[in-house]
Amino acid sequence: MNIIKYILQGTLMLSLYSCSNKLAYGPDPYAGGKEPVDVVFTELAPRPSQAKPGGEVVFNVRGLLKYKDQIKFYINNIQAQVTNISDSSLTGIVPENCSTGGVKIVVDGQIFAGPTLPIIGKLAIDPTFQSGIGANSSIYSILKTSSNQVFIGGSFTDYNGNAASSKIAGIARITTNGEFVRGMQFGNGVTGVITSMSETANKDILIAGSISQYDTIKLVRNITTISSTGALPVKSTPILNLTSDPAKSNLIAPVFNGGTVSPIAKAFYQNNKVTIVGRFSHYSNNYYTRSTYDNILIDIFPMGGLARLETDGSLDDGYFVNKTTLPHKGFEGVNGVVNDAVLQDDGKLILVGAFSRFNNTQSANNIVRLKADGNFDADFQLGSGANGFINDIQYSKLTKKYIVTGGFTMFNGKPANGMALLNEDGSIDTGFQSLGFAAGSPNYAVQLTNGLILVTGSFGKYNDVIREGLMLIDTKGNLAKDYNNTGRLVGNIYDSLEGTNSLGQQTITLVGMIQSFNGKNNLGNIVRLTLLD
Repeated sequence: MNIIKYILQGTLMLSLYSCSNKLAYGPDPYAGGKEPVDVVFTELAPRPSQAKPGGEVVFNVRGLLKYKDQIKFYINNIQAQVTNISDSSLTGIVPENCSTGGVKIVVDGQIFAGPTLPIIGKLAIDPTFQSGIGANSSIYSILKTSSNQVFIGGSFTDYNGNAASSKIAGIARITTNGEFVRGMQFGNGVTGVITSMSETANKDILIAGSISQYDTIKLVRNITTISSTGALPVKSTPILNLTSDPAKSNLIAPVFNGGTVSPIAKAFYQNNKVTIVGRFSHYSNNYYTRSTYDNILIDIFPMGGLARLETDGSLDDGYFVNKTTLPHKGFEGVNGVVNDAVLQDDGKLILVGAFSRFNNTQSANNIVRLKADGNFDADFQLGSGANGFINDIQYSKLTKKYIVTGGFTMFNGKPANGMALLNEDGSIDTGFQSLGFAAGSPNYAVQLTNGLILVTGSFGKYNDVIREGLMLIDTKGNLAKDYNNTGRLVGNIYDSLEGTNSLGQQTITLVGMIQSFNGKNNLGNIVRLTLLD
């Protein structure tokens, strides 16, 4: 009984305490907030469904009339003029310099997203290109041969779903219209990544990158040649046989015997010579004379990120080799990273990247030119060079200019925000002026046969105009009128190829790591654009 009594007393005391001490809550976090606005875009398409700058478009949206004095309207983040509002629509005018993008309405600080409005202009995705879902990983190089064959190289293992029936690894042939070509002799393709391709004098394809094997042959040193059918040229090579098995007296090896111990960024074929640049510190080849079937020896030779090879892969020791030292070795090269290079028709080589010196003796602020014999070219009038890294360099035969892009703001003491045009002697083209990038920088630029310059990168604005990742400018640096209508490019462009489509329109095919462009996903790292006159 006493236990029950104490329990009843405790319960009564708790009840009394609870009644006399109400819980205290903090202030209502939602008090004073704005009342929700009942604005809704309907699923009906705008009228017209696409428009030019200056054109009037009707958007289907409900609930605006009572907020007509509080509305701000934007097309691709550019405020647009509103000409009419009703209970079911808003009519606006497409602003000048507007490109494809989403529309939105802001009412008293609340944002309501609407549809994407395509802007009509002279640049568009080519609907005749038949790449489908494209490649499932990056494409670093695209090559059109003298016989109009198109090859792509990269890190991909599928192209438009064809891996189900054809082995695809790092290399594929496509038609000029983007379709996968079957029946090639690539075998198992490459083990690794192709970053560079070029055609040789005998119509073979020189491939380079980070490659340890081609098809079933494991004796590739980051570079080799393949035939135009995709087959690896091989030969039976005598080796040292320490066994009684006669089958181990020879080895099937690539005809091209040479390469590097680290990846190659760029490889050029010119005048029956192969020039390679990259982050490697040694040239290497397979030393078969003392090798056995199970132990392939490698002969290495110090080279500072640059070498010239013979067509069979052997080292040309007359190029970029310091013969004043014993033993002989390659020169030191740049004291940093080479990102890109251009080989001139006269054999001179321009290197760009992130470095400050060449061969420890010459000042070279992120750009340097070498003579045809591999020595420093003091005649290249770079002055103080770039004050930041250079990511890409392209040469235009049309204007005989070099286009450099990267993370610099000055070139030879002159303003050059992320981009500059250089004359053939290295001096800056003062007729061109970058008007400034925001929210990122350019990383690839190429001049087209119509004279315009296509620029891609991570930027969000150019000259304070919204241009997200891709733009076309003229040779003075101004945005090309009517060519900047496309929407955002997300990704990196590594290479391009000009041509024409079946309608006779000028095209440029872009390859790289492309996540989306102009509101389209699943492009498969390749997209072809049309340029209309």
